[in-house]
Amino acid sequence: MKSDRHFPVKRLLVLGALVGAGAYYFSREQNRRALDSKLADLGLKDAAQDVGQSVTKGWEKTKDAAKDAGAVIADKASEVKEAAADGAHAAADKVKEVAGDVKDAVADASGKAADAAKDAAATASDKAADVADKARDAAADAKNAAADKAAEVKADAQAKVADVKADATKAANDVKGAARDAKKA
Repeated sequence: MKSDRHFPVKRLLVLGALVGAGAYYFSREQNRRALDSKLADLGLKDAAQDVGQSVTKGWEKTKDAAKDAGAVIADKASEVKEAAADGAHAAADKVKEVAGDVKDAVADASGKAADAAKDAAATASDKAADVADKARDAAADAKNAAADKAAEVKADAQAKVADVKADATKAANDVKGAARDAKKA
């Protein structure tokens, strides 16, 4: 009988490729330093480290669950092997007997892996929300700084215009005075 649930090989291969590409990228010292610097500038280095630790913990849980399931499968395989020595009928009976245990072990490992993935996703989601808040704050700060600078530039421009206007008025008055003096003379 074919099971409705199958192992997602394609997803595993894609995930493996992504992890491999990430490991290659981050293994280069200059990339690690540049990323650390950028994350520190943005105030996100702690968030990135928390997500990394969460993924590491999830990986450890998944690895332990797989190890436990492997131990159960190996144990049950040795029982089937011993039963096979007694004959094909005994081996078939033993396979039926241990199939449930193996299925439970695999389901338990799968559940633990799913829980670990959910935990890592929840941590990443929480940190993403924190990052979004920090990004909004940074954008608001940048907007306020830009508005302050614009107001400062506007005030400086108005002061310059007033100075130029005053200088022009003074020059016009000087010309008028010179013209009056020239007329009198």
